[in-house]
Amino acid sequence: MDIELDADLGELEIAGVDVECLIRDMDDIETAVLELALYPQFNDYFRETFDLINAATSFWLEDGAYALCAERVTGTLFRLRDVIDEHASATEAGSLPNVIRQLPSFNHQATDSQLVAAFALVLGTQALEVLANWLFELELATYDIDVDLIEQLRNESPRQYLALIEKERYRRSGLEIRAREQFAVFMGEANQTLLMANFYQQVERMDVSKNGFNTSSLMRRLLDEAFSAKATRRGQEAGKGNLDPSSKTQTEAMDRRSKIKAAAETIIEGRKIEKRSLSDAELTNLLFDQTVHGTKKTIREHLTALGLRPLK
Repeated sequence: MDIELDADLGELEIAGVDVECLIRDMDDIETAVLELALYPQFNDYFRETFDLINAATSFWLEDGAYALCAERVTGTLFRLRDVIDEHASATEAGSLPNVIRQLPSFNHQATDSQLVAAFALVLGTQALEVLANWLFELELATYDIDVDLIEQLRNESPRQYLALIEKERYRRSGLEIRAREQFAVFMGEANQTLLMANFYQQVERMDVSKNGFNTSSLMRRLLDEAFSAKATRRGQEAGKGNLDPSSKTQTEAMDRRSKIKAAAETIIEGRKIEKRSLSDAELTNLLFDQTVHGTKKTIREHLTALGLRPLK
């Protein structure tokens, strides 16, 4: 079946905003995100995401305005993101522009760097969607108590409103863990894709008038060097016995620690709101019951390192 360029994103909603265009609607999305009750706690995450999205969309600027096909191309890539990702994963590094160009009836004048940047925009938008919608849904859940009462608290007593949301956050701590994990995956892929777009842009700006200049060969070499350096680093990490703080083992340990910290703080905050006591053993057991943090011994070690054990 032929695939036509189409800006329609389907049913995409971020923080209560219906998104019709990944470029034009981003200001409205940012405004909605800023109004989320828990935004201050995730300010750095959102700023990183919006910075990446802005960098990706800048590839489409031409003489102060966005290219005519920008909306249609980014919309099409969003709709076909799973298909593109599947095909790109099965081919060599740097094949993303070719994968996109080979989509049936996908005719356009975009450069390779613009196509790759557009996919980075798609991935960044998915990261934003996961994090913002988790926070937005926490707020929606509180309205199940009493719509009029919650709306009154939101306007007249933000502190009490926030306490209710934190209680709901504690009750749904498993959703927070999944949202954080998905956000990290999407942002990791988005950053890597944006890096690739910058490589392509560097090549496109080079002087190709010299005899023997081969753009494809140079692009492949740049990407191979980038990914080779990454592979070499992994090998060096293994050789050092995974003691380097940036090694895979240490990175995974720190990632686990950050998740335990988030989950533990949610539980502790929930108990404070409920004015109920919480022992070290109970905190450990509650974290263990979430089945994603490892053994009780591992959880206790991380809590101790985080200064969350013993509880004060």
